[in-house]
Amino acid sequence: MKKIVVLCIGVLLLGGCLATTLFVGVGLVTGYTLGNDSATGNVKSGYSELWSHSLETLKMMRGDIIGVNESKGLIKAKVSDNDVVIKIDSLDTDIQRLRVSARKYLLPKQNIAQNIFVKIIRNP
Repeated sequence: MKKIVVLCIGVLLLGGCLATTLFVGVGLVTGYTLGNDSATGNVKSGYSELWSHSLETLKMMRGDIIGVNESKGLIKAKVSDNDVVIKIDSLDTDIQRLRVSARKYLLPKQNIAQNIFVKIIRNP
């Protein structure tokens, strides 16, 4: 399983996006893509479960949570001097769209966003 994850991350770093399916801790992730400053994917998980995994991940990374709005699915935090925004949109009762974006001094930090995204979906 670790080899598959490492291979998929390697493809992401080399290719820029991944049009495949990943099976990880929180649930099934489909259509995982990378934007200029963000990592986005559909996660097969309940909203509250994904919300709590996102907050736990930020706390484990020693991030300072600046603002939360659970009804809008928005978490703003500061992780290692990077401004991180996590957005969760409910597509269905068991499918959520997770978007993690990261910037430092207004410059996009795609690798930070990707790292946080992967940690959230791997969180047991």
